[in-house]
Amino acid sequence: MEPEQRATPSPDGRAAGERAAEEPEGGEAACLLHRVCPECGRLADDPRARECARCGRGLPPH
Repeated sequence: MEPEQRATPSPDGRAAGERAAEEPEGGEAACLLHRVCPECGRLADDPRARECARCGRGLPPH
């Protein structure tokens, strides 16, 4: 007879593979969208940048 396999809880009490509802999904914060070039998608290093350093297109207004 094989031993019964059970999900081992993680240190915080959740079963393996279970995520907490408050965990962020990831990605860039919405407050950085004005720094993303609409042409090539590069994120501007300088928050005051007016043009994309890669392609030269104007960045969205803040």
